[in-house]
Amino acid sequence: MTEQQTRDQYEDNLFWWRKYPRLGEELGAIINEQQDIILSLQAENKRLKRENFNLRKTKRRRK
Repeated sequence: MTEQQTRDQYEDNLFWWRKYPRLGEELGAIINEQQDIILSLQAENKRLKRENFNLRKTKRRRK
């Protein structure tokens, strides 16, 4: 890298850092919310699979 490229990158990083000083925290909060949603959906999916399995087993016993 040349000196000018390094300086441009530094200035660009500084610009964005000043513009969005809390960006990391905001993105972290969004990621945490999304992970919570994913975990709850995984738990619901597991419950529904188990319920479906149990219903199929019950249906076989009735025949």
